[in-house]
Amino acid sequence: MNERSDRRGAPRRGTGNKNRPPEPALPDSVTPRDLDPAVRRDLSSLDKTNSENVARHLVMVSQLLAEDPALALEHARAAQRRAGRIAVVRETLGVAAYSAGEWAEALTELRAAKRMSGDVSLLPLIADCERGLGRPERAVEVARSEEARALTGEGAAELRIVESGARLDLGEPEKAIVTLQTADLDPSRQGTEAARYFYAYAAALLAGGRRDDAITWFMNAAAADIDDETDAELRLTELAEDGASSFATDAVPTEPLTERYDAILADLDGTVYAGKDEIPGASGALAGLNVYYVTNNASRRPAEVAEHLTELGFETTVDRVVTSAQSAARLLADQLPPGALVLVVGTDGLADEVREVGLTVTRSADDKPAAVVQGHSTETDWAMLSEAVLAVNAGALWVACNIDPTLPTERGFAVGNGSMVAAVAHATGKRSQVAGKPAAPLMKDSIAAANAERPLVVGDRLDTDIAGANEVGADSLLVLTGVSSALDAVRAEPAQRPTYVARDLAGLAQKLAPAAAGAPGWRIEVQGNQLRATRSADATDEGLLPALLAAAWSAADRTDWVVVAGDDAASAIDHWGLDLG
Repeated sequence: MNERSDRRGAPRRGTGNKNRPPEPALPDSVTPRDLDPAVRRDLSSLDKTNSENVARHLVMVSQLLAEDPALALEHARAAQRRAGRIAVVRETLGVAAYSAGEWAEALTELRAAKRMSGDVSLLPLIADCERGLGRPERAVEVARSEEARALTGEGAAELRIVESGARLDLGEPEKAIVTLQTADLDPSRQGTEAARYFYAYAAALLAGGRRDDAITWFMNAAAADIDDETDAELRLTELAEDGASSFATDAVPTEPLTERYDAILADLDGTVYAGKDEIPGASGALAGLNVYYVTNNASRRPAEVAEHLTELGFETTVDRVVTSAQSAARLLADQLPPGALVLVVGTDGLADEVREVGLTVTRSADDKPAAVVQGHSTETDWAMLSEAVLAVNAGALWVACNIDPTLPTERGFAVGNGSMVAAVAHATGKRSQVAGKPAAPLMKDSIAAANAERPLVVGDRLDTDIAGANEVGADSLLVLTGVSSALDAVRAEPAQRPTYVARDLAGLAQKLAPAAAGAPGWRIEVQGNQLRATRSADATDEGLLPALLAAAWSAADRTDWVVVAGDDAASAIDHWGLDLG
């Protein structure tokens, strides 16, 4: 390397004014032309001399980042002191500080760069800095933010890797596993990105006690890692040498679910009752627990719901009922001035909730309402839906209490509010805001009502109850007493996968392991979209579903699984009500 020297033969420091700290040396061999033209254009607002010096410092950062991150950081700091108002300079300093492990500085600079440029591709680094600062819960918040949803491809995959690591930091291996269960888990992929993704998934599986699955994905990572960017092969060697006992975990719980959580957030329809009838054993299973009842059904006010529950034998009070009607009314109040006119499509109970938050109710679009709120009612007809269409087309804000397509009744599944919301959407070409599950408002309101730090969401629907729990980062229990079946759980997409599965609410008193923890005695062979189940002598009927979930959720993401099993599995199939291919 040729460097300019001063009269004493030492490398000349970069230029700077008298108030600027000394800068690292800039070799003559490094010129502004070595910098990417697009970045050079970003520096065009600087004077020529300053622009050239900043460009050369940025070139040095790129050359030194891998081999000497500390010196690369000095060059990045020098560039920032000269051009701190240029986003790419702040970003470069953030990346250099990140590479040097200076988490606080990296976080400050990356946030500044994102604010200046609007570049959401910096979110994975920002989230990982939060982890580096010992704040994994903030990393999860970044990963689950609205901005993060704009990421696609490699950026989205990288953020999932960070979120999975944060989940492991928080002691949540099952959530770490679910976070990575996407189409990116394709063993045919190769390259560094694929290897890092497979490696992260293997690490999560290992932390969750699924050693055999972890070995498979460390092998996939090693095969994909053509540039040797991971130590997957070393991890495989360690696993082979240490044996299973070295990686034993607390995968087998020692206490029932009720002792792991400070509140139960229970769905109603399909979970504790079907129509007017209690689901057998539900009231007894919930007796004595800290239960809050959370319902998407907006047709009745909390007092009516509490009265119905009490008549069925449940122990509750009105303050322990949280409805989507309440959350929808709050959403409206947050966006409208006091007294604003709202067209109500739903019951008088929904109208009362709207009035409770200081808004005015109408039933006619001719009154030019500022908003429309739509909740379930058996009396909603063509005329009322048409009023909603007229108001929405005229520009009214539109909030749906929930979008459940069906409603469980004692006779079966009837039309739900979501089907009627879909009719308005089809007629207007617009989409509503949603208050109920799986959207966050109702879930956040119920957690706040329970003042819960570790709630367990319990419900019968993957698309609302379980997806809603995942939306706010809460654990969940799927009960198979309503809409979703065991096969639905096997086929569930990542956003709808529960933490636990039980046949009914009696599972709350059981020492349930995570849904996809697997089970001894069952061998599940994956062939295309088929899951072939074979049992051995020590297999239990109860273990079939966990074994199927472990196999399905660890494979490439798909929703068309078919279960195939021999006659020896008939009792287990019947136990879970599984459909066979």
